[in-house]
Amino acid sequence: MNATGTLSRATQIVYRVGSRHSSEVDTLTLDPDGRATWTSQGRYCEVQLPPEVYGDILGRLAQYGFKAATGLHGDAMADYQHEIEVLEGPKKKSRCTLRLGHEFGTYLGDAPIGMKEVVALLDRVASRVESGADLSESPDALMSALLRNLDFPYVNPHGEPGAFQLIDPRGQVLAASSLRFALPHASGLLPFRDGDRFGFARATGEVVIAPAYALTLGFSEGLAAVKLEGGWGFIDVRGELVIPARFAAAASFADGLACVQLGDQTGYCDRAGVFVPAPPQASQLGRFAEGRAPFRALSRIGVPAWGYIDRAGQVVVPAGFDYAGEFCEGLACVQQDDLFGFIDVGGAWAIEPRFTDAGDFHEDLAAVGDSGQYGYCDKSGTAAVDFRFLRAGNFAEGLAPVGVGAKTGFIDREGRMVIEPRFDLAQSFSEGLAAVRIDHKWGFIDRAGRIVIEPIYEGAGPFGDGVACVRKFADPRPVIHTGSKKVIINMGKKT
Repeated sequence: MNATGTLSRATQIVYRVGSRHSSEVDTLTLDPDGRATWTSQGRYCEVQLPPEVYGDILGRLAQYGFKAATGLHGDAMADYQHEIEVLEGPKKKSRCTLRLGHEFGTYLGDAPIGMKEVVALLDRVASRVESGADLSESPDALMSALLRNLDFPYVNPHGEPGAFQLIDPRGQVLAASSLRFALPHASGLLPFRDGDRFGFARATGEVVIAPAYALTLGFSEGLAAVKLEGGWGFIDVRGELVIPARFAAAASFADGLACVQLGDQTGYCDRAGVFVPAPPQASQLGRFAEGRAPFRALSRIGVPAWGYIDRAGQVVVPAGFDYAGEFCEGLACVQQDDLFGFIDVGGAWAIEPRFTDAGDFHEDLAAVGDSGQYGYCDKSGTAAVDFRFLRAGNFAEGLAPVGVGAKTGFIDREGRMVIEPRFDLAQSFSEGLAAVRIDHKWGFIDRAGRIVIEPIYEGAGPFGDGVACVRKFADPRPVIHTGSKKVIINMGKKT
């Protein structure tokens, strides 16, 4: 990437890191020809990087408004101070100083957009130079390694985010987009707001249930939680109140039950409105799936942990897990002692905890991680797809999104790459389409990898019930001419 704009004349990048507990400063210096030097406490290292590395870093600094980021940012009492200096020729330089704390490998404190990611990239370059690592690999391979798991944020040149819209599988904007709608779109109905009341409309814009509710969570399993003067109740798709508004709080239905609060008791109600109290020791409740719901309580050794209850509110798996997911295809993902495994509905181990990360089962396969690499296992715990990806999503319609380097593609159940990794990010398929991000713009592809809805959106959700919610980019701000030969784009007040 070639740097453009204000930094196009840059002749050197200097990156310094110093601890507030020491006067020692480590310095990385990058030159346009790829020469990189590292000095630290009397040590000196020099290597030759591909010039593309210099261009990429410079381009990112220009993209994130490096000159506008001068000054101190973040926690003034942080452990380390990161200073980035760009020289643009004799006696010309820009500087950005970031005071950021380090804790568990993350940066604390606020910083200008993109700067934390730039610092992380420079740290990786410095580490390679200091260690004398072999840098003879191709520029693409080296940049892929340096950028691994770094998702540089998109800078919206238009300022504020744009409006949400609803589209159909052809990308056509639906009439309901003109309403103040909310999600989800389920049972063919969409919540919308008119004044201070909520009602329901079809995607065509036709109002089916007049606005009469203070709040709603939308439809789920044919019923919608709505708030009336007396509390929360549930209506059907005709707008009839089928469960009286007698609850102090309510959630959506899942697996035939909805989490509710009746007086000072928390529990669940069924579709007939019958209330089932939760165990008295439960401090937090999850949704039901396949006859089980996770709950949080103190374990037998007195620490917060997760277990499972049945439809009668009885504990069937005692609280003993650090994390407990919902049951999916007969198994639930749980965490114990920092490792993930899977249990059956009786609480017995189906797959012993041995993964550093794991997702739910979908189409008989679950994405699992081992020390930063991801693959898929079957319900016996056997590896069905080797650990060779940087990211792994859920299988849907026979395909799953996986990360290879900085890009994402799709594999089939045998692990074969059927849609080449050319997307920034990608979601799982739903109703024959998958949302993908290309150059920070979202669109949709079909199962052959063809773009069927152009990537023109700032954000996009999956298709469901024939509808997807997308977010437009905001309209460009007007260009203001001052009368001079310079054209100034009005991007808001200077800080």
